[in-house]
Amino acid sequence: MNFWVEFTEQLGVSLTDIGNVFNGGMSLSGIRALIYSAVRANDLEQGNDIDYTLYSVGEWLEELEAEAINDIVAVMMESKILGNSLSDSNAPKKPKPPRVQN
Repeated sequence: MNFWVEFTEQLGVSLTDIGNVFNGGMSLSGIRALIYSAVRANDLEQGNDIDYTLYSVGEWLEELEAEAINDIVAVMMESKILGNSLSDSNAPKKPKPPRVQN
């Protein structure tokens, strides 16, 4: 939950609109916001000091090989937000099986 708060605030979108952000693919600013949000949420949860900025995270990312960035994008596009796939937000949803009543 904390990651999604950070990420949606970085992108300036609501959680319901976040799938639309990635319809055209992942931008460099989106990748940077993704990594920054994940690191920041984790550090705040752990009580660690935040001694970096969005721009210092961008500098860290410059040190990555292109293949590593492609891997990050691939994993992100395969992930789901609240059950909705980022890579195919218009795909029909599979019906959930009914709950078994005891």
